[in-house]
Amino acid sequence: MKKNAIALLLGLVATVATLPALAFVGTETLGTNDGNPLAVFNQNTSRTLSPDTLYTLYGQYYVEAGQTLTIPAGTVIQGVPAATLIVKPGSTINAAGTWDKPIIFTSSEAPGNRLAGDWGGVVILGRARVNQLNPIIEGGIISQGTYGGTDDDDNSGVFKYVRIEYPGYRFALNNEINGLTLGGVGRGTEIHHIQVSYADDDSYECFGGTVDLHHIVAFGGTDDDFDTDFGYRGKVQFAFALRDPNTWDPTGESNSFESDNDGSGTTAWPQTAPVYSNVTSVGPLYVVDPLPAGQRYQHSALIRRNSRTSIFNSVIAGFPRGISLRNLSVTKAQQDTLRFENNEVTGNYLYATNMIHDRANWNSVAGNAGLGGWFMAHANLDTVVRVPSVVGLGASISLNSPDAVPQAGSVLIGSADWTDSYLADPYFQQVSYRGAFDPALPMSRQWTAWWTNFNPQTADYTMPASAVGGTPELRVTLGNQPNPFNPSTTIKFSVPKAGRAALEVFDLRGHKVASLVDGELAAGDHALQFSGEGLPSGTYFYRLSGDGYQVTEKMQLVK
Repeated sequence: MKKNAIALLLGLVATVATLPALAFVGTETLGTNDGNPLAVFNQNTSRTLSPDTLYTLYGQYYVEAGQTLTIPAGTVIQGVPAATLIVKPGSTINAAGTWDKPIIFTSSEAPGNRLAGDWGGVVILGRARVNQLNPIIEGGIISQGTYGGTDDDDNSGVFKYVRIEYPGYRFALNNEINGLTLGGVGRGTEIHHIQVSYADDDSYECFGGTVDLHHIVAFGGTDDDFDTDFGYRGKVQFAFALRDPNTWDPTGESNSFESDNDGSGTTAWPQTAPVYSNVTSVGPLYVVDPLPAGQRYQHSALIRRNSRTSIFNSVIAGFPRGISLRNLSVTKAQQDTLRFENNEVTGNYLYATNMIHDRANWNSVAGNAGLGGWFMAHANLDTVVRVPSVVGLGASISLNSPDAVPQAGSVLIGSADWTDSYLADPYFQQVSYRGAFDPALPMSRQWTAWWTNFNPQTADYTMPASAVGGTPELRVTLGNQPNPFNPSTTIKFSVPKAGRAALEVFDLRGHKVASLVDGELAAGDHALQFSGEGLPSGTYFYRLSGDGYQVTEKMQLVK
């Protein structure tokens, strides 16, 4: 029963523009191709791939400690069954795609024949703290997949403008690789602008660590969109999840958010405590209603086993059930260390429930007295059963050409709130709207423009495709040279339109160390010098933000 209902994908018609494929000058194998799908390959020297070569990934490919795997913008890597890329603790991945040349990990199957779980996925492991002793990453067949340590500032490299399509190989029941798996990854790592499509498990799963994520897409996964465990404490902003009603987890339940402190709900430290803001999660009922027979979709968010996941300024619409808190996570809510504030959630008629199984039910369950009031006290809307469209994203949302921008009159417009102390970190961009998308911009100008693909089934990565004319309407560039630097570097950037802009520098703790621009800027290219005099060696993030855009990059000061 491999990926039971995904076969319906085969008849999809392309309705979105995709970037032109490369005309490859050659092909090359990554890993060991000896007929053993779990054959181990250890990369013991640093290596740089070429965007002119079509790569096929075999077996378990490990980047060893002290080594770097560099994947240039525009590179395509196709995986055979079970093939998995594992970046080990102490190693580095430098996968820096761009808006017009994303890096693509995809299935080795031909267009029309691709299924969720065609290959393994991407696993990045680091040395940040986790709440388990010498854990091995999920999907225990990864024989060298231990992770974690004591350095929450650990740096595993750069992973940006990357698509991961059809991952999640199922080795056995409840033993799958996720789309993007992060184990003990530290906040020195830069991960953003990622799209995981049709994973046969979770789209994203973070096991411990502190890495922050922004501008990420979870599309058509079978299990959970965003899963966190083992003490993950990162921040996530601007995330878009879109579920295919015909794909779900046949052996469990499919939720948007899921979170545990650990498998037994212990008080192990550090506790799982991610903070999300500006998430738009579109469940299957927003795509089609009623759902197919036998579907296993469940909760907008399932927070349990002593996790204290917090979610702000977000919209989760189209899952059968609302928010479910269980076990010691109920206590965390009562203690106000788990916070769910200023969100829109819809339930549906299948269970006659809505948010958190509705306010009345929460107040009546033994041990949960007052949780209905807790929910209402934090600006979450509580009504009887609500259809998804009440949040103002339109009557329905297309799978292949999604438009999840709030429409005129939507309750998401102008209603964000940033007063909670959990949102005081400068990592968060304080926008006026809730959800992932700016209501002032069309979908063609949102942060998903160009580099994403919502119909990967039809993409032919072996032949040149017709180029799509024009450029994204809202283009922002940001970079610095030299990098690493000592003591000065030149930061070059472009802004798409005249207006107020800010360019700020932060250390790994999120403390602002410099404000380089804070005022009106003309549209076009700019450059300025940044001096690290007086600052210690280390990794720094610099962020350019303005009306409708925000870009963050990383630089290394080495003295």
